[in-house]
Amino acid sequence: MEKAPAAASQGAAPAASATAAAPTSKDSLQTFYAGTVGGTLAVRLCLLPVDTTVYGDYFYGARGRGIALLGQHRPNGPLRLQEFTNPRHPDRPTAEFRLTAQPDGSLAGTWRTLPPACPRQLTVLLQPYTPPPAADCRVRVANADSGELAITVPDAAVTQLLRVQLRQLVADDTGDAGTQMLTAEYTDNCLLSVLLHSEMVGASVTPGVTHSVYDLRTGEGILVEGEIDPQKVPALVAEANRRLQAQLQHFINDYTDKEGEGGGWLEEDVAGLREQRYTRATFDEYNGSYLLDDSVRFAFPVRYDAMNSFVAKMYTDAFAPAFSFAEIQPYLLPNSPLRRLAPAAHPIR
Repeated sequence: MEKAPAAASQGAAPAASATAAAPTSKDSLQTFYAGTVGGTLAVRLCLLPVDTTVYGDYFYGARGRGIALLGQHRPNGPLRLQEFTNPRHPDRPTAEFRLTAQPDGSLAGTWRTLPPACPRQLTVLLQPYTPPPAADCRVRVANADSGELAITVPDAAVTQLLRVQLRQLVADDTGDAGTQMLTAEYTDNCLLSVLLHSEMVGASVTPGVTHSVYDLRTGEGILVEGEIDPQKVPALVAEANRRLQAQLQHFINDYTDKEGEGGGWLEEDVAGLREQRYTRATFDEYNGSYLLDDSVRFAFPVRYDAMNSFVAKMYTDAFAPAFSFAEIQPYLLPNSPLRRLAPAAHPIR
């Protein structure tokens, strides 16, 4: 999947079941907007502000092909969104929106082409709206011609929000451009877990791994650690550490059996692994948990002073205490979307 440009088809009005978003302050942005370009072309926009950068997507018609947007929004200033539709030059903007927030929460302004296209400018009027939670979460996973992972559900707004978030995930990745690869790890129970793998090439190749979980009823991201009942966190941390120790010992034994005593490691590498602990600090600071097969996995980053780059690669995504879908239930908040997970038949140790 190509990285989105660095920060610098045709869409219908919302369905009748969708509700208008409540008016907000003039400088705040809503996630979803619907309106017109040129007074007649119906469009839907999805915007995701991150600090002053705004990632976005829009399409024409009831469910058109998504067009990537990237822009800037500063307090008391206009919103400028550039679109990118040139497959030969994906980093070159081809048109832009210039929009100003109105007192009622709407956005008004213009859409215009950028050189070398022939000059054209159209008026734009957009109203915020809030789509209802999607009832149908049947998911389709495909790779578009560009290599971009395409996650599609029957609800157009959820599909659009997922599209924006996956583009942002790739754009924010620290790996070298062009090395990013997205994979759907879990797509069931109206939940999606995605793996982003990338590489940074220097004196050696350093892999990077990021896991993200999404609710397919709303399109919003889920922080697994945030779904744990605060009163149950100490018990979960203790059990996660117990399972981590078993994983570490199995890893040490397996590597030693294959490579001979010490497994080619230095003694400090074996000692470094043995000193690893899953603690409350791990739970609070490392938010990389994900769904895989029939389990929730709490990713664990190995760190110790003597660890070299070669050994670090071997540890990438290697350790993650796993809780079956049945085992995780007692730890969850009452209304957590993770309660949709179907219980597994056997515990995972």
